[in-house]
Amino acid sequence: MKNHQLILQAIDYIESHLNQPLSVLTLSRETGYSLYHFIRLFQGVTGLTPGDYIARRRISEAARDILRRPGRTFQEISLDYSFNDYETFTRAFKRLLRTTPTHIRHRSNQDIPLLLHPIQRTDLPHWTNQNGASPVLMELGEIRLQGPLITVTTDQSIIGAAWEQLFRGISSIPGRKQPEQYYQLGYWPDNYEDNGVSFLCGCQLDASTPLPSGHNLQPSCEQTDNRLPIHILPPARYLRFLHQGPSAAVSATYKYIYGVFLPRTEYRLNLSYEFEYYGKDYLGPNNPNSVSEIYIPITLI
Repeated sequence: MKNHQLILQAIDYIESHLNQPLSVLTLSRETGYSLYHFIRLFQGVTGLTPGDYIARRRISEAARDILRRPGRTFQEISLDYSFNDYETFTRAFKRLLRTTPTHIRHRSNQDIPLLLHPIQRTDLPHWTNQNGASPVLMELGEIRLQGPLITVTTDQSIIGAAWEQLFRGISSIPGRKQPEQYYQLGYWPDNYEDNGVSFLCGCQLDASTPLPSGHNLQPSCEQTDNRLPIHILPPARYLRFLHQGPSAAVSATYKYIYGVFLPRTEYRLNLSYEFEYYGKDYLGPNNPNSVSEIYIPITLI
């Protein structure tokens, strides 16, 4: 059995035992490796130690339960995920999510919780590429984008339809930069896991393009006469990551960024948007050698 397959087998075991006591030693025995070699192999493949993965997955699912099940007490939810007492649960919450269960429930914490989603088979090839690769810290000025605005809940195909709509109407967008520069902007409300994430598939406008009257230059959308919104991104500091491969697999790279890389840093995220830029190395949505740039905002300038 290949190493990736063995680690996926261990992850499946973890996911089926999140609500039960589970030790790393038990996992190593399940895979047939010594404890030392299993920990090194797991971390080499995923970027996380098995203990970190178990803890982050339990706390991530507990955070989702806190949001989705307001009738349950924190004590009940902590017991659901095999925490011996509420104090241990709260300490783990603060250490891993840098917030408290109370702030999660009332959405009163400015920072965006860095939840870890389950690792899937399709994630690992992209995670291997990201391990050891450092993002670039950049400062960008105001960015003006115009294009179709959609909300995605489960049907990802509407993103492709939005791009087709943009390309059909690209000639009707005045003030666009030449040659065209394309972006996909994603932003989400507090309850995005239930109500979906909004995307704007757009081209960049020249800085001199007139804006709708009364625009305050904060992250927001303005509808225009041709029914394609303009979205203004204010000057900000970003971490730039690279995604190589088909566009359909970009979710694996995002999962690595939010679930593995950022929790190991001191960065705080409180701007609820991100965007992808498709530059000269972007060779099309299905090309395995295509490279897109992912920008995660750290703070406004």
